[in-house]
Amino acid sequence: MELLVDENFGHNQFPVGYRFLPTDEELVTHYLINKVFCNPIPASIFQEMNATEFYSKSPKRSVQFSSGEREWFIFIKENEENVDNEQNETIRRIVGDEQGFWQCNGEEPLYDANGNVLAFKFHLTYFSGCLSKAKKTHWKLDKYRLPIQFYTLHNSKVIKNSPQFQGSIACVHHRLNSGTDRRV
Repeated sequence: MELLVDENFGHNQFPVGYRFLPTDEELVTHYLINKVFCNPIPASIFQEMNATEFYSKSPKRSVQFSSGEREWFIFIKENEENVDNEQNETIRRIVGDEQGFWQCNGEEPLYDANGNVLAFKFHLTYFSGCLSKAKKTHWKLDKYRLPIQFYTLHNSKVIKNSPQFQGSIACVHHRLNSGTDRRV
């Protein structure tokens, strides 16, 4: 697939009618790993946010709606205190002024062709309201994180000194068609 270069904006664009539907392995190998190594990314489809900004807003306010999209791709730079905490994904992430929270529903390892763990994929669901009166919504988030071993195998000094390495994770933000809470 050849990307078009838009000379007015100076970045790559997909051809009209093209749908960006990468597999989990493609998201990790072509986007997340390239981001961590400061290599060029095949297309500028990803929005970038830091964790504080992302978790300070409800899902509806953190994405830009256009032409009925239901999926957004985001690089989130985790705060330094969260980078080395592998258990970070198993807890709830409170959003903004306790208007809701992301709850982890589980994780699964993603394997490469040789059977090695390529990354971990975390499934999260957004709940509106406080913890005691939480209401499940139609917002989902899949987070992809490289395993800690990845950094030690690939000269972690070079990566950790990189401005891109702030615990970068790739996320796919979904808004499902559902009759659940439409207020969020």
